[in-house]
Amino acid sequence: MSKVRHLLGISGGKDSAALAIYMKDNYPDLDIEYYTSDTGKELSDTYELIDKLEGYLGKKIIRIAGADDSSEVPFDHFLKMYKGYLPSTNARWCTKNLKIEPFEKFVGNDKVISYVGIRGDEDREGYISRKPNIQSVFPFRKNIWSEEIVMKFLKNENTPNVL
Repeated sequence: MSKVRHLLGISGGKDSAALAIYMKDNYPDLDIEYYTSDTGKELSDTYELIDKLEGYLGKKIIRIAGADDSSEVPFDHFLKMYKGYLPSTNARWCTKNLKIEPFEKFVGNDKVISYVGIRGDEDREGYISRKPNIQSVFPFRKNIWSEEIVMKFLKNENTPNVL
């Protein structure tokens, strides 16, 4: 039976950074591979965060990038390919070409659990692969309550259930 890989993507935002710290602190025996999808146009703060997280996590955060056969910066490569048309909510080429496709190439056919840092109070799906070998898990949706859930829990009419 092949080994299941545990992967956690670091976007440079607070939620993925918090999830990486949470997973290390709460599941220290889990061999998690941390990665980031580098567009080549990340803010310097993002690279600084990744460097600091590497120190805390005690392991390298793997940099994966799209357009790895191009001599150009990945974002510039695709911007040129799309004739200067910037990515948007209607044309999500950045997400597709610089995040999803490089991630799926990185995974290959390995069995993977992908940990995603979307909170319980966020109203969005997040990336769920169509590949049968990739299972997305959302620990913050399951383990950390949103403000709305806390307020429902604390309502006076719920006191008998709480007790």
